[in-house]
Amino acid sequence: MRNRSFLPATALAGFLWLLPTSARGQSQPTPPVPEEVRAFLKEVERAYKAPAEVDKDILDDLRKQYRDPKPDREADIFREVRRLYVTTPALEETILRELRRAYQEPTPEQEARFFEAVRRGGQLPAGTIPPDLMAERAARAFGKLDRNKDGVLDSDELPDLLRSQVGRWDRGRDGVVDSTEYMDYFEATLKSVAEAVAAGELPLKLPKGSGLDPMATPAVAPGSIGGNGKAVPAPPTPAAKLPDWFAQLDEDQDRQVGLYEWKHAGRPIRDYLSMDQNNDGYVESRELAAYLAANPSAFESQGKGRKGGR
Repeated sequence: MRNRSFLPATALAGFLWLLPTSARGQSQPTPPVPEEVRAFLKEVERAYKAPAEVDKDILDDLRKQYRDPKPDREADIFREVRRLYVTTPALEETILRELRRAYQEPTPEQEARFFEAVRRGGQLPAGTIPPDLMAERAARAFGKLDRNKDGVLDSDELPDLLRSQVGRWDRGRDGVVDSTEYMDYFEATLKSVAEAVAAGELPLKLPKGSGLDPMATPAVAPGSIGGNGKAVPAPPTPAAKLPDWFAQLDEDQDRQVGLYEWKHAGRPIRDYLSMDQNNDGYVESRELAAYLAANPSAFESQGKGRKGGR
């Protein structure tokens, strides 16, 4: 299993910009943000800008698709959808159907039906960087650094920040950083930058009048990066009504149903896996709401009892 330990902000203390103002000294000018760290900050900024950008970008791509259909553009549309909205495989099938209907019926009414499907699962917490998007960004960054394309980063390919911490991330002790080790480094550093943003230690260039406040909207999606990086259960979508059995199975009342709780109730594991969107062993109320929105008849035959309800 990949090590998911995160790099504390203090591990970046060599970069004075990451320390609180009181630690830097009020009278000292703030050093410029190093280029490597600026790339991580850009990812956090992009995540906070999602509510102001995603719908417009999706609609632009959709209308381009009317004139010049391309399979790659569908992938771009779904990449934007996942940047802001909660999805499941089943919900994405519904979104794809409505998307392709829009090709045949390019009307405002069909576009509205498409966006209704997109929004059915609700939005991710502000500033969240979904795990799949984070992995994509890490792979892209690794590919750029790996200039000789040998699948590892040699000492002359390591950026300064990673080089200063190579003893931590070179777990194979072979003098190079492979793609898995780099992913751990990327995830940990991105989390540290997100925490610095949430603490007010790093400013974000957000759209004027956007109303987006990183300090007021911590991320809550497990497996994701954003806000203060705390992994706590997200609340259900306001309009969603969850079945009674969800609360009954939630033995520790933490607003999510763990796989152990599901097994304790004697429920089929295949049903659980279909709901656990990020495969972290917990089904949050938000994940269940998204699943039921895409599968409204699911679990109708299941009883309300704690044990063996099917």
